[in-house]
Amino acid sequence: MQAFTSNHEPSDNALFWNESLAEDLRIFLTGRVKCAETAADLTHETYLRLYQAVKENPPDNARALAFHIAVQLAIDYHRKTVVRERHHADVDFDSCVETISSTSAGPEQTLMARQRLGALQIALDELPVDCRTAFLLHGVDGLSYSEIAIRMDISKSMVGKHLARAMSHCAKRLEQ
Repeated sequence: MQAFTSNHEPSDNALFWNESLAEDLRIFLTGRVKCAETAADLTHETYLRLYQAVKENPPDNARALAFHIAVQLAIDYHRKTVVRERHHADVDFDSCVETISSTSAGPEQTLMARQRLGALQIALDELPVDCRTAFLLHGVDGLSYSEIAIRMDISKSMVGKHLARAMSHCAKRLEQ
C-alpha cells in the first residue's frame, strides 16, 4: 500500500482502498464475527470510515488504519450481540423506536410505548449519577464490568452494585 503525501487527493480511492485490501478485510472479519454476511457489511463500513478518515487526515499507512477500524467495528458488533443475547432481544433498539413511531402501530400502542419510555427516563433520572452512568455504559454502550470499572475508576464489584441498584430501581418504577 502506497504511503500518503500532502500532494495526494483523498478522493483518489485507489491510494487507500483496493480489491485486495477489501478481500483481506472480509476474510479477517469473517474469522472474527463468524458470519460472511456480517463480515461483508463490516468491510463496507470499514471502507466508509476509512474514506472519511483519509479526507480529514491522510494516514501514513492506510492498510493498518483499515485493519484498526475493522477490529473496532468487530468489537462493537460483539458487544451489541452480547447485550442482545443477555436481554434476549430479537430486534435492535432502532427497530423498537421505529415500531413505537410507526403508523402501523395503533395510537393506543404508540401512547403506551411512549409512556413506558418516559417512565424509564424518569426512573433513570432519579438514580444517583454513578448508578445511571454504570447502567448506560453497560446497557447502551455494551461495556463490560471491567471496562466500566476502569472508566469510572471504581472496583468491578462496585460496578455490579451500581448495576443491580439501577436495574432494581427501574424495574420497581416501571411496575407502578
